[in-house]
Amino acid sequence: MYIFGKIYQPEVKSYVSCALKINGMQRQIYALPKTKGKARSAMTKEEEDKLVMNIFVELDDIRKRKYPQITKWMCKPVTRKYAFEMPIQHGEHRFLKIKYDATMPSLPQNLTGNTFECLFGANQSMLELFILKRKIKGPCWLTIKNPQKVVDMKKTWCRQEIQVSDPKAIEVTIDDLNRTDIPALSALCFSFKTCRSQHNTNEIAMISCLVHTNVS
Repeated sequence: MYIFGKIYQPEVKSYVSCALKINGMQRQIYALPKTKGKARSAMTKEEEDKLVMNIFVELDDIRKRKYPQITKWMCKPVTRKYAFEMPIQHGEHRFLKIKYDATMPSLPQNLTGNTFECLFGANQSMLELFILKRKIKGPCWLTIKNPQKVVDMKKTWCRQEIQVSDPKAIEVTIDDLNRTDIPALSALCFSFKTCRSQHNTNEIAMISCLVHTNVS
């Protein structure tokens, strides 16, 4: 996953464009256990944990049979709060949390089983997950620990390209929030003219561009 921004480059004494490649992203999925004959609010933690472990057995079997591309994952029981539109009692519930590498395919959002009602987060984008986990609330400065500069095989047109091996190496600190300097942006405006081709379709005949490198 790539995110883009600005970084100060002392050699030119100005901010330049920067691409940050984030490696090590993991999908996070939560499976809600099915309850049979007993209200969820009336169950003890031990009973809920037993239901959660039943999910693990079933889901692991589904993974091996239907989704062999997902070669491994990590699971554990967790407590999370629910307060949305599904007919599930609002409040805390036990879920099975599933984590695996984001390079592997996602599970279907509508997947259900004998032991679980639904999956939460199956179709969540890695960008959304990253923003929520790192508590990024809009455009801001970021502190990046142990970045590695990409010299060969750059994937973007940015002046600088760096990468990190763990998304937890990126955080918003108090110092970042207190910074008041705002880097200038580069803007591109373009216009094009079309004409009718010999096949009586529109085709681009001319493109003109205007670049402004100091938009504040």
